[in-house]
Amino acid sequence: MTATWCLITSLTFLLGSVISQSNINVQNLYTFLFTTNNYNTLIRPSRNQSVPLSVHVIFTLYGISGVDEIEQKLTATGWLEVEWTDELLSWTPSSFGGLRYIYYPQGKVWKPDISLQNGFSKLEELGSKFISVFIDSNGLVNWRPFQVFESKCDIDSTYFPFDRQTCHLDFVAWSLSNVDVHITKGGKGIELAADLQRHGEWKILSSSALNLAESHETKVRFTIVIQRKPLYAIINYIMPILLLSILDIFTFKIPVDTGERIGYVITVWLAYAVFLTIISDSLPQTSESIPIVSIYIMIQIFIATVIVIISAIESGCAHLSDDESVYYLLRTLAKKCRKQSVQSESEISKCLDGDETCVTWKEAISALDKCLFWVCLTIFVLSTLITLLIAGLKYI
Repeated sequence: MTATWCLITSLTFLLGSVISQSNINVQNLYTFLFTTNNYNTLIRPSRNQSVPLSVHVIFTLYGISGVDEIEQKLTATGWLEVEWTDELLSWTPSSFGGLRYIYYPQGKVWKPDISLQNGFSKLEELGSKFISVFIDSNGLVNWRPFQVFESKCDIDSTYFPFDRQTCHLDFVAWSLSNVDVHITKGGKGIELAADLQRHGEWKILSSSALNLAESHETKVRFTIVIQRKPLYAIINYIMPILLLSILDIFTFKIPVDTGERIGYVITVWLAYAVFLTIISDSLPQTSESIPIVSIYIMIQIFIATVIVIISAIESGCAHLSDDESVYYLLRTLAKKCRKQSVQSESEISKCLDGDETCVTWKEAISALDKCLFWVCLTIFVLSTLITLLIAGLKYI
């Protein structure tokens, strides 16, 4: 019997509470807070105006929209969660049918003029007119403006495409000093949304928040560390350069007296030029920091140009008469390589008076090609390993 009576009493109380929280209660509460109490959005909501108002800020990151190396800009999407206590917006719930919270348009309550201090675009008010703030009976106000934030970010493309960037979003009360408002990070400071949007080129490595205090203001700095996804650049930029470089080195395996050698080496060089024209718009276009991959590409193009010049000179020397003496260095090189040369014996027979110490131009150029092949291959391997080592250490 007692349990039944308690159940009936509880249901009656809950039913009475639901019924009592009618639109009349909400209307009376609005009238009490904003009309009867003469609420003014220009007055800082503290009964003691000599004490600074504490404002807590949390930033929830929804996704990275883009990174611009030329303009040094980060575009991020997310929302702020700003909380403070408005002592002029508190009430007793029992006086208004147990009403414990309300929603009110953001433009009709006092709120700190928080803005992005290192913003890239013009200074604008956070949020929109249709956004409402949450107010509970204790005066706790929760404001959640959603926005696309464009902030300045020092982009260092030296290690492209293995680079990582650290960008900051500094939020400050623009016109209020630390005597009036004290801004601090709330909770973890920065959080990642549960449905975080992925970016095709960048991924988020870490994030953090920090309270900063200057001589006349306080602010919160949210830091986002992002890293470029290198797979696209490796497949479309680096691999073609590697393959073209290998093709260029094998120029020295083509006999110099054949007409195809000059055509081959020039075709490879033109392939470099066409390829660079295609990818020029995709590489970082900034003079602040020259990417290592750009230096690597220039080294390979320089080697390719030298190979074209050497091939042209060798083609001319290959048609010189055997009566003309071979340069001393080439002659010495050919003698050292003579044992490995399949053409040595036939070429020696053409020497005057059967002198085995003489060297023909074709034999000398063939020996020179063997040395140049290994020299260029060594330069290619070393430059590639050094580039990958520097970029890889930074990536790790």
